Amino acid sequence: MKTIKYIVAIFFFSTVLISCEKEFLEVLPRGQVIAKTTADFRKLLDYVDNSRYSYSLSLTMSYVDILSDNVFFDTTKWNTYTTTNEHVKNLYVFKNTIWTYEAPTFVNEVNWNNQYYIVSLCSSILSEITKATDNPTLQKQLIAETKVHRAYAYLLLVNLYSPQYNESNAANTKGVPIINNPAALPALVRSSVKDVYTLITSQLEEAIPDLPDDVNQFKHRPAKVSAYAILARTYLYMGNYAKAFEYANKALLIRSYLYDYNTIYTGTVDFYSNLIGLSRNTDEETLLWKAYAKNANTTPTNSYHILDTMTFNKLYPDFTRNPDGTYVTKDLRRTLKFNAILSNRKITAKTATYVFDFYNYRYKTDGSTGGSACHVPIQTAEMYLIRAECNARDGKLQEALNDVNAICLKRYKTGTFTALTPADFQNNKDKVLERVLLERRRELYGRDLRLFDLKRLNESYSHNLGSLRIQVPANDPRMVWPIFKPYIDMNSELEQNERSITGVKYFNSLGVEVPITD
Repeated sequence: MKTIKYIVAIFFFSTVLISCEKEFLEVLPRGQVIAKTTADFRKLLDYVDNSRYSYSLSLTMSYVDILSDNVFFDTTKWNTYTTTNEHVKNLYVFKNTIWTYEAPTFVNEVNWNNQYYIVSLCSSILSEITKATDNPTLQKQLIAETKVHRAYAYLLLVNLYSPQYNESNAANTKGVPIINNPAALPALVRSSVKDVYTLITSQLEEAIPDLPDDVNQFKHRPAKVSAYAILARTYLYMGNYAKAFEYANKALLIRSYLYDYNTIYTGTVDFYSNLIGLSRNTDEETLLWKAYAKNANTTPTNSYHILDTMTFNKLYPDFTRNPDGTYVTKDLRRTLKFNAILSNRKITAKTATYVFDFYNYRYKTDGSTGGSACHVPIQTAEMYLIRAECNARDGKLQEALNDVNAICLKRYKTGTFTALTPADFQNNKDKVLERVLLERRRELYGRDLRLFDLKRLNESYSHNLGSLRIQVPANDPRMVWPIFKPYIDMNSELEQNERSITGVKYFNSLGVEVPITD
């Protein structure tokens, strides 16, 4: 059906934006929406308030780490995912058929839809902004910002819907469609993974000269530091550690601030709801603000970033338990980011689950203390960890540990962390790298980045559904999200990801393999 050929059609570009910015947008006969001046385009690129609108340029993805070892569901929680969220339930247990719920109104899959909304909007802006010549300097900056937003959307898309980048076969691996002219309703032919990554890096590098150095009070506006950060992450995913180091270092030369967790809670109790709230625009660690969409098919981080007791204590082991059942925490991320430990430092229940609540309370001055908290900014700690990993892989062990130490000294209770040296790891490169990657998982928990790390690190892993253990081999085909079935039905050229062959296995509480029910 060619009338709905392009999934994120100009419909969104016209109806969503007109409703909010009618005063400066003009609807053309073909349904396109254009701005006329650089001031108009500035307003269009500032359209980022996810607390009020379902679509904006700040959109990132949700449910990504459902497929990772960073999420624990019991059967009660698992069974809450029904109707338009039934795919989450199916993804969690790595079924072959994911899109089992069908209804006339269920016509969009949120991650694909939101990111191609950004691609569509950005591509349209880039084609129209050349006509806004009233302020050439601002025009160049806006073009650069648009390229950053589009590149980041493609980075998310290619990592969720495509196999891991591998230089040896990236040119022959199916990536995602590249859309340059959405108004033409182009065919949704999947470009190669290599072509998508080439577009991402070239767009970011082209943007850098025309961006301001640092983010200002408007953290949603990309700056040089934002482009450097996204390039660092991109090259890390590509396995190009020299370039990843280069760009992480460039980002940190501009902004390297880390909050001391000893000072970001009120009173004397290191408890998550006692976090001193920041506005998203005053967070000094932020390099570019991103967030989940707020609509019926998305969810905030705290609804599925949940750990069981064993995994939680293994991931954050630096604590001691007193005879009275209270805990003495060294790593403050245990009590400031998760909500299973009460203000009296006791566990909430005999069998606890640990819910990631950090961004609900971190940004509570923005009114984010409930289910609508959806903040997932790109921040300085990630750059420290990328630089550390690159140094570790290059054999620069002390330099790698210097960045780990910088983070831990700010995250641990004062006086409880001893700076690490290569001697602590027998000067062994692999052991230092393992410590860096562990710190990466701890610090970046709740950002929906773990699945992408498991793919690039080629790691096998498992997670549980209650007592059922689901074992996933490294880079199994079912680690790649399938494309929403209605999109395939509407666009015959859009090829689906292969999921029929898998090495995923189920084991019961006795360790006995049981059949996969599909």
